[in-house]
Amino acid sequence: MGVTDSAEYAEAEFTDLDCSGQDLSSREFHRCRFRSCDFSEANLERSRFEECLFIGCNLSNPKIRGARFEDDEFEDCKIAGINFYSCDQKVFLLNFRACKLVSCNFSDLAMKKSEFLDCEFRGCFFQNTFLESCDFSRSSFEDTMFSNSNLQKASFRGAQGYAIDPTGNRIQKAVFSLPEALSLLECFKIVLKDGTAGA
Repeated sequence: MGVTDSAEYAEAEFTDLDCSGQDLSSREFHRCRFRSCDFSEANLERSRFEECLFIGCNLSNPKIRGARFEDDEFEDCKIAGINFYSCDQKVFLLNFRACKLVSCNFSDLAMKKSEFLDCEFRGCFFQNTFLESCDFSRSSFEDTMFSNSNLQKASFRGAQGYAIDPTGNRIQKAVFSLPEALSLLECFKIVLKDGTAGA
């Protein structure tokens, strides 16, 4: 199925759809499934995606000002250059699985209980972000910043590469795995040694 000039789609399935650079603004998609679709550089401004599933899709640098993403899921997708704070909402419940997230900005959003499982983060920003009870299990982080964010009860089980300053973020009851959790001490500039004599 292809995207025509219709303004609204419900429970539709789109496969191998090339929407790169196309104007898909002011559309509504309800409970739709997108598989191996290319939305790179597409204009999604003021569009609404509700309970949609994206599998193996490319969402690189789409225009999303005024768009809405409500209870959507992303699996094995590339998501790059998206400033989610430019959407027409500040509260998100999104689930990402095995996605590559590059240069995305999640600042000033409320994303309680969202999932980022087995994902790769590169150059992403979480500033003033409400991430309570979010799940980042088994994800990897590179050049990704958490600043003044609420990470209480979040899970970083099996995650690697994160740089989280516990003095600049709220991390009470968050779950981390060893040895990666030792990175939380870096901001204190302390020296860690084992307990063997003469060490």
